[in-house]
Amino acid sequence: MKKVSYEDISEYSEYDYIWYACYGSNINTDRLMIYINGDKNNKLGSVLGCKDKSKPLDEKPYIFKYPIYFAGVSKKWNGGMAFLDYLKIGKSYGKIYKIKMGQFRDILKQENDAYNLILYLEDYEGLPIFTFTRKYKGNDLNSPSKEYCDVIKKGILDTYSDLDNTEIDKIFY
Repeated sequence: MKKVSYEDISEYSEYDYIWYACYGSNINTDRLMIYINGDKNNKLGSVLGCKDKSKPLDEKPYIFKYPIYFAGVSKKWNGGMAFLDYLKIGKSYGKIYKIKMGQFRDILKQENDAYNLILYLEDYEGLPIFTFTRKYKGNDLNSPSKEYCDVIKKGILDTYSDLDNTEIDKIFY
């Protein structure tokens, strides 16, 4: 894992493929597609979405070596937002999507400003895996809303069919 800057990812053209690793609501493919296609209601993403509306070329389960935590207040979800605690060893369920760098940048722009750190995790199938979180774990831990948890749970269940709700609930409580 390595912290990278916006300048570091500027070496990639908007058409270069990368893997986008997600651990919060974007593990749910339907939720991710709102960021890509746009949100007519302007509730969960930009009305415009990504400039490039193409679907991910591929998606795969991805286990992070770090736990997630919930903090801050999301106006979209009315509760805490998921962040990757990259300074702590642990485990969290995620998913990687093979998308273009331009889409990754557009998704990051649509996220709350609290996501202010890009991480390079590793290479997979010859392409880099990037995610984003926030730089510092503040003192603003906050429980996520039921609606937000339900979106994340659906994404985890769709990705990891061998898990059950009891195991998934341990993530949130």
